[in-house]
Amino acid sequence: MSNERSTVENADEAEEWEPPEHVRRLDPDRSVTATALLKDALVDDDDPRFPRWLPLPGIALALGWAGFTAATAGAEFLPAVVWPGAGIFALTTVATWLGWQLELE
Repeated sequence: MSNERSTVENADEAEEWEPPEHVRRLDPDRSVTATALLKDALVDDDDPRFPRWLPLPGIALALGWAGFTAATAGAEFLPAVVWPGAGIFALTTVATWLGWQLELE
């Protein structure tokens, strides 16, 4: 008897369920291209996929590393910002973006 009741309740919930906005926007006739994927993933006013603050951890770590090497190893600051600072910035930004996506999904 309780199984019948839970089935009926689940059926009512299934009828009321609506897919999320990003699923409703999908057009099955639209071809999937790299540009379309990036535009759909990164441009959304309701759910920003690439918020403005996202590069800040990479910038902070790259500048911090350049300052550290300049202070301790006697290296020049600007060359240390260019390399390995650019790599530190890129890897940190990608890791932050992936973490941001995992948190949202």
